[in-house]
Amino acid sequence: MIRGELNTGKSRIMMTLTILILWTISARGQELEPKGELRIYLRETQIGTIANREFKDDKGRVVKVVYYIHPDPSARPFREELMREQSTQMFEYDEHGCRIKTNTYGAGMNLRRIDEVRCSDGTATPKLSTMRDSLGVRQRETRHAANGSTQTVLSFGSNGDTVVGINGQLPVDIDLADGWGDVFSGLALGIAGNRAKGRQQDLQVHVTIKNLSHDALVMIAPIKIELKDMSGRVFEQKANPNKSVEKQIQSGECQSYLQQGAPGPGMSQTPFSYDLGAQFEPLAPGRYSISVMYCVSGVAGKMVSNTIVVEVE
Repeated sequence: MIRGELNTGKSRIMMTLTILILWTISARGQELEPKGELRIYLRETQIGTIANREFKDDKGRVVKVVYYIHPDPSARPFREELMREQSTQMFEYDEHGCRIKTNTYGAGMNLRRIDEVRCSDGTATPKLSTMRDSLGVRQRETRHAANGSTQTVLSFGSNGDTVVGINGQLPVDIDLADGWGDVFSGLALGIAGNRAKGRQQDLQVHVTIKNLSHDALVMIAPIKIELKDMSGRVFEQKANPNKSVEKQIQSGECQSYLQQGAPGPGMSQTPFSYDLGAQFEPLAPGRYSISVMYCVSGVAGKMVSNTIVVEVE
């Protein structure tokens, strides 16, 4: 009887020792969490980034990247203990290796942006990418070609529902929220506001140009943005370096330091957006109509956009 109790006691001791050993190994495994791979740049970026650290999962996929700044970017070599976290990205994948979600955080892990990706069935090739703000509101949507390259980029207004800009191949299933101006020399100009009403400094006008039938390379340039109140009073821009161009276009000229090539046939581009706070002196609360004008090189006259109405609060 005593021998049996001794055996039982030994078994319990062995079991306890085994549990302790396993717990110790587990604890050490947590303590030895990889620090990731630090990469120091040859020079700082425009936003001051000097290094990043990548963390990978057991499949070799990057699941986290931390970006760093340094109080003295000219110092070489950098002292790692002086580096400060600038931003962090966290990645999620599906079973096919498609990076389906990216969360971008600022310093202090404050969420800034969310990027979601839908890939072609059973592949890691992106089909549709959506960028959202920290509240989950859609800001941009990228449609990809079969090989994953960018085909069309749609920009959305503050509500995340209305399309305010189209860049790339013209889609057939969706259009600008407020349509387009009349076709001029095979081109059309469309504008849309980021919101229907708001403070003047929060109101933006997005410009899109589309090419419907112009085969040859043609240069275009903005002339002005025209803003009127509901009584028809015109408000001048704070500074309009292109004002003299308006007098020249009747002769077929289109001279401007902002001149650029128009998109190719079946394509569109979003060359500008205007901030009403930056373009005009403080406006009284009320409703205003807005249109934008462009010149087309070698073509007399001017290309005029659709007209939109916004409300300054």
